[in-house]
Amino acid sequence: MRVLINQHQEVINDNLLIDDTIKNLIIENTNPGEVINLNFTTNVINKTFLIFLNLTAAATINYNIAAQTQVNIINIYKNRECEQVANIFYNILEKTQVNAYHLNIVNSNITENVTFNLQGKRSIIKYYLASLSTRDYHKNAIIYVHHLAPATESEIKTYSIAKDNSMQTVKCTSHIEKTMSKSEAHQELRLLVFDKTSKAISDPILLIDENDIKASHANAVGMLDPDQIFYLQTRGLTVKQARKLICMGYFKNVIDAIEDETLQKNIIDEIDKEIGE
Repeated sequence: MRVLINQHQEVINDNLLIDDTIKNLIIENTNPGEVINLNFTTNVINKTFLIFLNLTAAATINYNIAAQTQVNIINIYKNRECEQVANIFYNILEKTQVNAYHLNIVNSNITENVTFNLQGKRSIIKYYLASLSTRDYHKNAIIYVHHLAPATESEIKTYSIAKDNSMQTVKCTSHIEKTMSKSEAHQELRLLVFDKTSKAISDPILLIDENDIKASHANAVGMLDPDQIFYLQTRGLTVKQARKLICMGYFKNVIDAIEDETLQKNIIDEIDKEIGE
């Protein structure tokens, strides 16, 4: 596994310490089945880490988050036209909040197996997936949230767009174990089918083994709403502009989390180009 830290320091290591001096990482794997551990130090507060995943084969990435930290982790897939399988684990200890963002807009088949292990009391995960598939590519997100301590919270929001002959599938399971009281698990899965030839499948699951909890899920799969298009037309937009504006809203949470304005603009331009008309 090869890692580039802050765009200049190259490291060949599968066990890295991540502190507040690190702004971004580029992770590349050369052999199938490689594993890397990213160990985030304690007491990192409100720090954003940009992680570019340039994968060529199946890889496993473990995010080990120390206690009493608050971090934003933005994962951006970079490799194009290459079959990718990413097995990503977030292991979160007590009194820690992780805001995790995954941006998946490259032209390739990608399977994401994302597991959140809420291992410490009062640990929190807020996860945002923004995914765009075009041509005949298939993007598959399998999300598992495991509440392993009391008073843990999870909020999962996925926004996926399928265009052309592509397919998007999202399966999200939130599991609150017995005795994990005062925990909360919430899901919101939204999949937009852009063309009659594209497909989307959504599967929200709540596994609740404890009574003293809060849980909810929302699920929406469908094509662009003609009423929304018409409303935006009454505000002076063309049909093409209205369709693009609605689609861009699916990526807003992730784009807004990126602090680099140049990178923001590049991503917006890339999405705009891929949506096209």
